[in-house]
Amino acid sequence: MQLIDPIGSHSLRHKLEAASWAGLIATAILAGLLLFIASTASRILNSARVSHERVQVFTRLDRAIYDLQVLRYQQLRHAGPRSDESFAIGSAKVHALLREAAELPISTAHDRAVALEIEKKVHEAQMYLAQLPLLMRQVDATLREAGSAAGMRELRRVSAPLSALTSALQREIRAGGTDVAARTADAHKLITLAVAASIVGFLLAVGLSSIIHILLHKRLRPGLVGLERGAQSFAQGKLDYRIELQGSDEMARLAEAFNLMAQALADKQKTLREAQIDLERKVADRTQQLQLANAKLSVADERRRAFLADVSHELRTPLTIIRGETEVALRTADNANFDAHDVFERILQQTRDLSRMVDDLFVIALAESGALPLERERLDLVDVASRVANDFGTLANEAGGSVSILPGPKCHVSGDPERVRRAMAALIENAMRHCQPAVKVEIEVKMIDGHPSIVVTDDGPGIDPSIAPGLFERFKRGDTRGEGSGLGLSLVSALMEAHGGRASLTAAPTGGTRAVLEFPESTHFEAAS
Repeated sequence: MQLIDPIGSHSLRHKLEAASWAGLIATAILAGLLLFIASTASRILNSARVSHERVQVFTRLDRAIYDLQVLRYQQLRHAGPRSDESFAIGSAKVHALLREAAELPISTAHDRAVALEIEKKVHEAQMYLAQLPLLMRQVDATLREAGSAAGMRELRRVSAPLSALTSALQREIRAGGTDVAARTADAHKLITLAVAASIVGFLLAVGLSSIIHILLHKRLRPGLVGLERGAQSFAQGKLDYRIELQGSDEMARLAEAFNLMAQALADKQKTLREAQIDLERKVADRTQQLQLANAKLSVADERRRAFLADVSHELRTPLTIIRGETEVALRTADNANFDAHDVFERILQQTRDLSRMVDDLFVIALAESGALPLERERLDLVDVASRVANDFGTLANEAGGSVSILPGPKCHVSGDPERVRRAMAALIENAMRHCQPAVKVEIEVKMIDGHPSIVVTDDGPGIDPSIAPGLFERFKRGDTRGEGSGLGLSLVSALMEAHGGRASLTAAPTGGTRAVLEFPESTHFEAAS
C-alpha cells in the first residue's frame, strides 16, 4: 500500500512550516531593520563626532585669535620682554590649533573649501597683527585729521582681515552646532524605531510560539501516545495490533506506516522461516563443496609428496654415481694403472649436474612464489636471440646440426636479460638433447597477436600434442632419446611467468617441435629493414 502525502490545510507539517516560515521572514525583516538602524546610527554618530570636533577646534581657534589680538595690543602699549613672551606663547597656541584644524577629516568638497578659507584668513590675520603698529599710526593720523567718524571707518578697514576670520569661524561654529543638533535628533528617531522594532519582534515571537504550542499540543501529543502504544504492542510480538488515528495529516500517515510495518514484519517472519530452510540446504551444499575442496587439497598434498619423492629419486642417481666412483677410486688408488683424472672428471660432471638441478629447482620455486628477483631493463629480443644462437652454434655444428636466427623486426621489452637468455638456452638444450645429433634449430623474433614472441623450432621427431602441456611440469620427460633432469621446460615456464608472459609447445607445421616464449605487450616495435 502506497502512502500519499496530501498538500492542504489539514497537514500538520504544512501548518508548522507556515508558522516557521512566518517566524523566519519576520526575524529576517527585523534583523535587516536592526542592521539598517545600527549602520545608520553608526554613520550619524561618526558624523556628529566629526562635527563636534570641528566646532571645538574652531571655537578654541577663535578664542586664541582673540587672545592673540589682545596680547598684541598689550605689547604695543607696554613693550617689554614679558609682553613679547606672552605674544610668542599666544602665536604658538594659534599655530598649534591651525595644525589641529588641518588634521580634521575632510569628507566633502565643502570641508576642503572651508579649510582653505580658514587657512587663508588666518594668514591674513597674522599679517594684520604683524603690521599692527603701522596700521594703528594710520588710524591715529586719520582720527586727528578727519575726526572720530573717519577714524572709526579707518579702524574697521585696517582690521577687516581679523573681522573676516572671526566671522568665518563663528559661521562654521554655528553650522557645526546645527549639524550636531540635527544628528542628535536623527539618533533619537533611530532609537525610537529600534524600540518599536524590538516590541514588534517580541509580539511576533510570542504569537508564533503560541501557534506552534497549540498545534503540537492539540495533534502531536495524542498521536505520539497512540504510536507509543502501537510500538509496545509490536515489541511484544503482537503484529496483528493496529493503530487507529483519524485525519489525513502526518500523524495519521505515520500510524498507517506503523501498521504497514507490522504487516511487513509478519511477512518477513514468514520469509525468514523459508530462508532458514533454504540456508540449511545451502549449508549442506557448502559442506559438500568443502569436502570436495579438502579432497583437492589432499590431491595437492599427494602431488607435493610425489614431487619430494621425484626430487629424492633424481638426486639419488648422481649421488650414487659420485659415491660409486669414489669407492672405486679408494679401492684402486694403489694400482699402478689407476687413472685418477678420469674418475675425478666423472665425479666433477655429476657434481655439476647436481648443482645445476638444485639451482634450477631454486629458481623454479622462487618464480612460482613470486619472489624471483628480476633486474629489468629495456631488452632487444633480437640481440638476445643472436647471442644465444652464437653460444650454441659451434656445439651444434660439431654434431652436424645448426642453430640459426631468422631475420625479423626489432622488438624491445622490459625484462631481465640473463633470465631471458636462460629460458632460450633451456629450449635449445632441450632440442639438442632430445632430437637427432644433426638437429637444425631456428630462432625467430616476431609479433604474435600483439605480443612480442621468440619462436624456437627444431626438425626433430616432434611431440604428441596430447602430452605437450604436461611437459612443463617438473621431471616430466617425453619419449625421446635424450637424458636430462626433466626441469628444463619447467624452468622455461617459470621464468616466462615471472616476466608476465607464458611458454607453450606445439608441433611445428613442417615437423619437429615449435616452442614459443610470449611476452607482454612490447614498449617498442620496429619493422625489419
